[in-house]
Amino acid sequence: MAAGHEGHGLASISLTHVYFNPLDKISYAFAYITLAPIAILVFYASVIVSRREMAGILMLTGQLLNEALNFVLKENIAQDRPYGHLGDGYGMPSSHSQFICIYLGYHTLNQVIIGSLIGVLFGLIWFTVTKLFHSFGVIDFILDLPISKKLYIKDMGLIDNVARFEYEQWSNLRQQKLMNKVK
Repeated sequence: MAAGHEGHGLASISLTHVYFNPLDKISYAFAYITLAPIAILVFYASVIVSRREMAGILMLTGQLLNEALNFVLKENIAQDRPYGHLGDGYGMPSSHSQFICIYLGYHTLNQVIIGSLIGVLFGLIWFTVTKLFHSFGVIDFILDLPISKKLYIKDMGLIDNVARFEYEQWSNLRQQKLMNKVK
């Protein structure tokens, strides 16, 4: 054992601890694909920090709420994974619902199907909730909070073509800058 760890058991973070058969090329590729949820969270965080857009915040919030729902369901259903040595915790429902996980032995077909159905249902509910948030002014209330203003949080959902809007804003600023150079 490494210095300073004598007598202490070490544990891995099961989120990133993926077992696969290194001799099986498909298993090897699938092992990396199962890490996609981590990449998605990094993507959400990048979009939120760079764009400061309410849509990204709502997507990340929905993702985290869905993960919390799956955690509660797993603890209450308490169905084991097909192979106990593959990951900590229970397998039902599969929170990432990748059929790849069946191949790797992390989940059964039923766990993935139920996880997919729960994910689709939660997605529809969250979509409806976010539309209601807009309708009832919850988003406007959040945008008007001092912290939202300080962080420049915005909702570009009011703009039909965000790419064109941003391009026109940039083009106008560029023209002004060029005009100032000429003077």
